[in-house]
Amino acid sequence: MENQKQNEKNAMQRLNDLILQKNSRICAGLDPTWEMIPKVVKDKFFDDNSEDYKEKIFKAYCQEYIQAVKDVVPAIKINSAFFEAEGLENLYFAIAQEAKDAGLFVIGDVKRADIGSTSQAYAEAFLLGGPFDAITINPYFGTDGVMPFIKMAKENGKGVFVLVKTSNKSSCELQDLKLKDGRKVYEAVADLVIDWTEEVEKCNYGSIDDYSMVGAVVGATHPEQLNELAGNRMYYNFALVPGYGAQGATADDVVAAFDDKGLGAIINSSRGMMQAYKKDCWKGKYSEETWAEAAKAEAIRATEEINQALAREKAKIEEAIRAIF
Repeated sequence: MENQKQNEKNAMQRLNDLILQKNSRICAGLDPTWEMIPKVVKDKFFDDNSEDYKEKIFKAYCQEYIQAVKDVVPAIKINSAFFEAEGLENLYFAIAQEAKDAGLFVIGDVKRADIGSTSQAYAEAFLLGGPFDAITINPYFGTDGVMPFIKMAKENGKGVFVLVKTSNKSSCELQDLKLKDGRKVYEAVADLVIDWTEEVEKCNYGSIDDYSMVGAVVGATHPEQLNELAGNRMYYNFALVPGYGAQGATADDVVAAFDDKGLGAIINSSRGMMQAYKKDCWKGKYSEETWAEAAKAEAIRATEEINQALAREKAKIEEAIRAIF
């Protein structure tokens, strides 16, 4: 009966379960570049003169990273761009499968979208079976470009994260433009996401099991908008939150993304975790040779930091309530 109930849950509800199991709200980002891969990994293939030696190095690095963080974090976000840049598209899917086999919720950071027929093909490539629990998609093409992904995700027990307010500095050039009705572009996108959610999935809102399989990407580098969107406007859309760590957002910036149970959001850390051995707080303990151990230590540290920020926020709310009554 328990397995049956688990199978009935959508992707985001399963992610909430993993968050509860591990008591971690951190998503391990995996954005591998040749320059970023530590020398200690490359040296393992020093005498390898095969044509695919570079692929072997990328594979070994990704495998070690997954093994380092799998027992700490509930999810991993794997960016396809860094594999495509090296002509390693097949490895991308293979690494995603290894992460899935390791028990992680696997997010394919692919940011795909196009006209309807092309979106349908992209949706089949990433959501028809395969290792991905969810993927990121771009809303710029509108409803007919987005719905193939959402429908394919629903039919296959997957999820999508729609880009709403991204973490990069220049996102305001487009996303903050004001429309004739007074809304900003990102607010209009948020409202579309809510409409798309209601079209494919009717939720009886009120418990942790009511999050839609349609989520939203909202950057932590814009804390005011994060609070407005994830904390209020899109309360029942699960939030994938980039920008924490290397991009400058703090634990206190991201707490607005969570509901009152500390669920409904996952905080991504990519460079901050992959290159943790370079961080000031770990320099005395870890080196390039122990980069994987540093990644795990950073996953634990970030997990505790987010949890502590949530506890502080909960205490403030409780104190405010006591002051009223």
